[in-house]
Amino acid sequence: MIMKKNGFTLVELLVVISIISILTIITVSQFQTAKRKSNDVQRKGDINSVSKALLTYYNDYNYFPNAVEGQIDGANWGGSFEDTTSTPAYVYMKEMPRENYLDVPYCYQVDDSNSPKKFALFAQLENTEDKECTGSYPCNGNSYCYAVTSPNTSLNEDGTFK
Repeated sequence: MIMKKNGFTLVELLVVISIISILTIITVSQFQTAKRKSNDVQRKGDINSVSKALLTYYNDYNYFPNAVEGQIDGANWGGSFEDTTSTPAYVYMKEMPRENYLDVPYCYQVDDSNSPKKFALFAQLENTEDKECTGSYPCNGNSYCYAVTSPNTSLNEDGTFK
């Protein structure tokens, strides 16, 4: 009489484990890609929000605030952006966004320190294949691939104002 064993062979178990491992690797890599893209969407939103606050400031004073070491004069990334000379102080942004995932902080620059009429804001994107990651713009010792400028200007490839 031949006894039939119920169960899996070692080869069958190894094949199943290999398939599960491959699927796990693919899933994790796709998750990392989605996370990078999500972080980049947040960066773009942050920069656009600051841009709108700067345009509001320009509407009030007819110039943009000076840039000090890549930051808005009188405001820090993560702090507030407000005009303390008026009473009461006018708040343009209660909390300025800050870069939370990369070691490259956002950067701000203006065209002229006497009466700035043009600005540029920079961020480094994680997904360098993003269609908006164009060029390599220097600002405050770092290199950035994403830039938002005031409506009255654009940037040359070297990051200078046109």
